[in-house]
Amino acid sequence: MITALVTFDLDPDRPEISPKDKLALYEAMAPKYQNVPGMIRKYFMGSGDVAGGWYEWETMEHAKAYCTPAWHQFITTTYGPNLKIEYFDCPCVIDNASGEVCIAPEVREAAERDAS
Repeated sequence: MITALVTFDLDPDRPEISPKDKLALYEAMAPKYQNVPGMIRKYFMGSGDVAGGWYEWETMEHAKAYCTPAWHQFITTTYGPNLKIEYFDCPCVIDNASGEVCIAPEVREAAERDAS
């Protein structure tokens, strides 16, 4: 599994969004992230003048296929400049809300190969 941390600077001249408008935005955007090939999970994030997302992907190929030049342009035009993407291997996710522990398939496969 791969995790991508995407951050960008919010336009300082952008007006503050009300809680009601934020809710409407998230509800409107959710369908755009459902059924994306290889996407496991997406988190919206923000703090002060920086916003972004935390994405979990099945593979690096899925992550990079999603982050096209058109996507970059959309993000920087819609939200603000200085888009930064960092990719991380994600060998294990502990989800306390669901009680699940998800170990990346490649970790299990490597352990099985090592045991043979």
